[in-house]
Amino acid sequence: MRFTRVRRASLAAAAGLAVAVLAAACSSSSPSSPGAATPSASSSALEKTHIVVGALPIVDTAGLYVALKNGYFNQVGLTVTVDPIQQSTAALPDMLHGTVDIVAGANYVSWFQAEAQGTVSLRILAAGTACTTNTFAVLALPSSGITTPADLAGKTVAVNLTNNVQTLTINMILKADGVNPSTVHYVVIPFPDMITALKAHRVDAISAVEPFVTGAKAAGATQVLSECAGPAADFPLSGYFATSAWVQKYPNTARAFQKALEEGQAYAAANPQAVRAVLPTYTKITAAEAARLSLNTYPSTLDAAPLQQVVSDMVSSGMLSKPLDVSSLLFH
Repeated sequence: MRFTRVRRASLAAAAGLAVAVLAAACSSSSPSSPGAATPSASSSALEKTHIVVGALPIVDTAGLYVALKNGYFNQVGLTVTVDPIQQSTAALPDMLHGTVDIVAGANYVSWFQAEAQGTVSLRILAAGTACTTNTFAVLALPSSGITTPADLAGKTVAVNLTNNVQTLTINMILKADGVNPSTVHYVVIPFPDMITALKAHRVDAISAVEPFVTGAKAAGATQVLSECAGPAADFPLSGYFATSAWVQKYPNTARAFQKALEEGQAYAAANPQAVRAVLPTYTKITAAEAARLSLNTYPSTLDAAPLQQVVSDMVSSGMLSKPLDVSSLLFH
């Protein structure tokens, strides 16, 4: 797999800066841009016609790849290069330096924390996904003896990032089930490495999203709890973020991206077979695995209400000291 100059230049910075300034925060595609072609004549209205999107290799970003495959970005005059990332916050240094324009599949929890901490001023360009029952889960090997949420007390659970959407939803569900969340130990392991860590018994359980949920089950793991159930049902998982400085500098480009991406989201929502067809092109799952995994929902419009509820849940869980006004973060 070829990594772009952006990734090579910033891996060290991302590892340091993203962890340091986002100790709370959630990996991507082929670095090329499938479906990219010469920008259309309408590109004259755009401040820039080539943008770099850092994206995770998960079902959350399927709308992006559907939009690329269907040529929606070309139709608005944009050429999009997708840059692989292991964690959404790893792209933060590149965003601040201007070498990554937009981050796809970024979990709202980590990025709301970044906004609240003053690490960066953000704007949400589009919704990514909201979870469904079997797309986001904690899994363990049968030999672990972990079969219920209560069994996670005192255990070690792998998450892509600490203090993010994974820990928030798990803690919400544990609390609702009468389990003290503080008894669970979270350790950071990138999604692609979780199954190996589980099989090697370096962790007791993993918190995974698709396609890694399906991969873990294929490796013999069983689901302990759904992170999209009970108080976390239909939880908004991720979105597409840019900095406020970027959208102020490139407003027409931001609108063009938003329009094309929303078309991709709408197509993905209406055509799940298109999502299943595109998943093997940017994740490590096979077509057969893609055919049977569970899919998230793909909102095609930005709605402040469910995101404001995320903020409320974060405040209740101690992840934010005071509420954010989500409506002020939405790019229109």
